[in-house]
Amino acid sequence: MDRCPAQLCGSGDFLMKPKALILGGIALALLVAWGWPLRILVLRDVRDGCRVFAHVVSPGDTFSLRYTHSVKQKPVWDFYRIDAHYRIMQTQTIFPDSDFGLPSLAVGTEIYTLLPDGNGCISGMRRLIPSLQLRVERAYNNILTFGEATSVNLSQKCGDSILEMRIQNMNLIQYAFRAMKFYGE
Repeated sequence: MDRCPAQLCGSGDFLMKPKALILGGIALALLVAWGWPLRILVLRDVRDGCRVFAHVVSPGDTFSLRYTHSVKQKPVWDFYRIDAHYRIMQTQTIFPDSDFGLPSLAVGTEIYTLLPDGNGCISGMRRLIPSLQLRVERAYNNILTFGEATSVNLSQKCGDSILEMRIQNMNLIQYAFRAMKFYGE
């Protein structure tokens, strides 16, 4: 046995292969994450730019906004859906009356209905909303409900502010970085 242990083991190649595989796997995972597109529904405070809410969305996802009307002092609900092109589309609104800035007419294929509780409802809406400015005040009890489960009381969380809602494009790495930053605040 004239050979040294390094020659017996293939000059240390057995140690390099797992490291190269691990580093290659990490590089591949980062490359995939960088190219993985996500669409995020984001609410941002207009005054300081801070994110208040962010949720990954897919076509067909729904959410609603509820607030207390400043004059009528009764709740108003607006319902939205994410369409096939990742745009926000208003689909329905329920409101206490047709005055004081509230809707009064159904347009085109929309349908106005008087509900049994006395509220008006316009359904069948297909109104595209590129971005939405929300005036949030403690007295308005603004609530965002995403799907059937996630509810956020924006009035309690943000106080009196103006929020902008829009869909943002980002990749998985950007989303993870921003999520870590958001939860670190």
